[in-house]
Amino acid sequence: MIHAEPFLIGLMLLNGCLSIPFGILAKRSFTKNGNLTPFLAAWSGVAMHGHALMTFAIAWVNRGTLYTPQTWTVISGLLVLGVGAYIIYLGRKAYGDQSRVYGLKEDALITHGIYTRSRNPQYFGYGVMFLGAAIASGSMLAFVFVAVFALMVHVGITKVEEPHLAQVFGQPYLDYKQTVGRYFTL
Repeated sequence: MIHAEPFLIGLMLLNGCLSIPFGILAKRSFTKNGNLTPFLAAWSGVAMHGHALMTFAIAWVNRGTLYTPQTWTVISGLLVLGVGAYIIYLGRKAYGDQSRVYGLKEDALITHGIYTRSRNPQYFGYGVMFLGAAIASGSMLAFVFVAVFALMVHVGITKVEEPHLAQVFGQPYLDYKQTVGRYFTL
């Protein structure tokens, strides 16, 4: 019988380890093709959604290890999770084309909608969503997974995405960076 918690931790570690070759290949693809290949776009989607599913699963399996969930923590966590999901929705809505979401299409610098407040609303939204799951569950591991996700995303954005966008969009992107925060601007 497989014990869920160690299995999920192992999957999360594997997912994290696979982000290293993904980042290297994504950087090469951006340099060579100007966008991600369909394979890398699929890898990105599987990794992101897999991390989400594993975070929610670990929050459930490991619930109560940091504190016992109370009605107010569950409601607060679910509200935070909902805000994160809404931020993701707004980011995808502003893109207007699903192929832009996964880096298959790099034809426009998106600076409207939620992108007036965040250069990376989808990553920010996922982080907020994961934080909501951790708050609702009182899971120590879920909080750890939120921190690991934030670190991995930050490294990926600063080492792969931002240099690529600066190369593709030039001065308009650099000007945009000066006015809108990487994660959130009030």
